[in-house]
Amino acid sequence: MANIESPFDLNRYLKASGATKPDLFDWSDPGPALDDDALYCLGYMMDIESHTIIYLRELLSTAVVREPDITAFLACWAYEEFFHSETLKRFLASQNVTIDDRRFADLRRQPPSDRIITALARFVSPMTRHFPAVHMTWGAINELSTLTGYQAMIRRTRHPLLTTILNRIIKDERRHFAFYFGQARRRLEPRAARLMTSFLLRRFWAPVGSPVRGVAAADRVCGYLFSDPEGVASLQALDTVIAGLPGLEWFNLASRHCTGASAPAAAADRALRFGSSDLQTWQNSPTI
Repeated sequence: MANIESPFDLNRYLKASGATKPDLFDWSDPGPALDDDALYCLGYMMDIESHTIIYLRELLSTAVVREPDITAFLACWAYEEFFHSETLKRFLASQNVTIDDRRFADLRRQPPSDRIITALARFVSPMTRHFPAVHMTWGAINELSTLTGYQAMIRRTRHPLLTTILNRIIKDERRHFAFYFGQARRRLEPRAARLMTSFLLRRFWAPVGSPVRGVAAADRVCGYLFSDPEGVASLQALDTVIAGLPGLEWFNLASRHCTGASAPAAAADRALRFGSSDLQTWQNSPTI
């Protein structure tokens, strides 16, 4: 596990980073066509990467805005996550999936299902110096979940171009995870921080993206990526890493939420497909 210095060394991070932009890849051979389940998962991943700007807004509405090392990192994080979305969008286009940019605007207009925890964070964070521990722990779990999902997608599809793209994105996600994990480990040392973080995780954590795309969509993605023995093992490994943080020895939320998730998407979730709001366009597009 990488060690994280504090304060955050922005220059060091910038030397190691580099946005995963679409023009880094050779698109001349798009490779084999993926099935609808794989395309659905990639659409979900694209949506959540594009939603980072909303997560950033919520983070900066709390006490973390006064933490210079965190805000320096978040500026880089949002930039890199934006290009993850753009690159996945370009890959989906290579799979003959047309994406209407109104999709992203529609997602951002929806009230997220985690609005209660967002309101709670804004209310509580000025009252305790320990609230950044919650954000950093949450971020560590989500970044590790994301790169674990990308690894599972590589394993499930074995698609040459997609493997190249996702391996590059995973490098970014590993840096993101290392920052969050290092910050969480340091900030969870006080007992009050451990108790508050454990309480909020037990009550409110859900798989990455489910507050945006909904539980049915998250279940379908988890069912595709993690329903086989290798997928289950990867979730258990994720839980083990997070359980290494101070006060989180109990952590098993990734396995508990994702193992055995159902593959079929709910009918209501089918309104979030690619293309415009025209029903005929939906019917002629993959079910994403």
